[in-house]
Amino acid sequence: MNLIKKITWVFLIILVSIPALLPLTRQGFFPTQDFIHVARIYEMDKALKIGQFPVRWVPDFRYGEPTFDFYAPLPFYLGSLIHNLNFSFLDTTKILFGLSFLLSGLAMYLLSKEFFGKVGGLISATLYIYAPYHSVDIYVRGALSESLALIFFPLIFLTAFRLTKEVNTKNIALTALSFGGLFLTHNVMTVLFTPFALGWLAFLVWRERNLKLIKPFGVSLLLGAGLAATFMLPAFFEKNLVQSDKMITGYFDYRGHFVEIKQFFSTFWGYGASLWGPEDGMSFQVGLVHWAVFGLSLITSFVFFKNKKQLYLILALAAAFLFSLFMQHNKSTPIWTHLSLLAYTQFPWRFLGISIFLVSFIGGVLGTVFKKKLVILALVLIVATVYFNINFFHPESYYLDSIDAHYVGPEVLANGDKLPKDYLPIWVQDLQRDRIIFPHTVGGEAIISNYQNNSTSAQFQAKVTKDADIEVPLTYFPGWQASANNKPVNLETPDKYGLIRIKLTPGDYNVKLTFLDTPIRSFGNALSIVSLVTIIGLLAMKKFKFKPWLT
Repeated sequence: MNLIKKITWVFLIILVSIPALLPLTRQGFFPTQDFIHVARIYEMDKALKIGQFPVRWVPDFRYGEPTFDFYAPLPFYLGSLIHNLNFSFLDTTKILFGLSFLLSGLAMYLLSKEFFGKVGGLISATLYIYAPYHSVDIYVRGALSESLALIFFPLIFLTAFRLTKEVNTKNIALTALSFGGLFLTHNVMTVLFTPFALGWLAFLVWRERNLKLIKPFGVSLLLGAGLAATFMLPAFFEKNLVQSDKMITGYFDYRGHFVEIKQFFSTFWGYGASLWGPEDGMSFQVGLVHWAVFGLSLITSFVFFKNKKQLYLILALAAAFLFSLFMQHNKSTPIWTHLSLLAYTQFPWRFLGISIFLVSFIGGVLGTVFKKKLVILALVLIVATVYFNINFFHPESYYLDSIDAHYVGPEVLANGDKLPKDYLPIWVQDLQRDRIIFPHTVGGEAIISNYQNNSTSAQFQAKVTKDADIEVPLTYFPGWQASANNKPVNLETPDKYGLIRIKLTPGDYNVKLTFLDTPIRSFGNALSIVSLVTIIGLLAMKKFKFKPWLT
């Protein structure tokens, strides 16, 4: 019977989410501000199929780039899995967008239910799914990874709270997995949400008056970071090897993208860009229903809550919500100036992802009041949330003839002008040249044949008749190693095009190039393996009733 009840509530959330999901079921694809995620899924799938793991090097972006050394890979591992269930890359992308709506709603339901009951959970889930910024992420920006990060906000809060109720190895492991999932899903949202997550942990310690919770929280956080170390360590320690300055200059300077207070309340909707000043082409509203729910939740909390723990919870969440809005306003500039890492956020309005999470969570409190009219109140709120926001949940238009070949493939991705330059190695200073597809001499004389390029390896034969300087159509980046007739060969300093070069004396050679992990990448891999084994062990200890020695 309990299982049937659980399935019923899950079914209700799926039912509520259907209007938001329907536009994803239409034929073709739709324009968004970012469509490179389709190509990233394609490249991830291609790399996995030739045995690259963890995937770091993307072979078809120009002459190859270390994209997944710096761009969180989890959504694209999942995308490869879905694609191999016989879905096209475009349909895979739409499925991932749909999972953002559905799984974030389910996660929010589970969190809010812990505090406000099942009806409160359903209210929070509906608010979260139909927050206007959720549609901005998917139908306007096409921000695949950022939209999937919304799933982990409620999961982190939920698993941490359950850990306060029962300190055991299972809850430690689940909290670690929640943190690790966020860390592996989106770089920027990890930076923005981590302070709020730490604040939540501190609040729970204070709420329970139990300093002993610091230990399991710390273990969970360390294990989550360890799980993501294979990505996080190279992303941090090797960031000086790519042209990351392009991420924070010009259009991407955060100082041009603050939000005015009136924009949080405006019902304007558009599919344009974020512009300098208040005349943006896209919406930064919180949502009128969400504002109404926020106000009503505060009032009812003060009037009806006799339990101080519940009242303190709402006040803490409200303070965090207002702070998330403050960080989007130019009055927060001193904080942005002193915390230089925030510059990589690019757009202060990305805090809206946290804002809609917090205001939706707060809205669940309405599920605990007016008990005799509970179902009616919940129904009114749910219908109102969908009704007043559903017009935001669709693309501007559709490309009915879209196919994978329009977005992916070596020929499409070789066009450097259409690709982001965020993770272009620092040695690439000029992209304007005729594309080369085979190794060639830039000095000396050599006949080159049988060139083969297999993502993280390449080889060719060279018959050198005069000391030759050979350029290979592969972007230079630390980790590439070369050998000639199985003997190591030094890589020369690239010219302004950033391609690998080697020098050979006269003779016949079998040249091989291989992309390997640097020490920091290898250390990250090892740390992730240890953390994963530890997490699995903690889950097994709970299952087999071993003593929870970490608690």
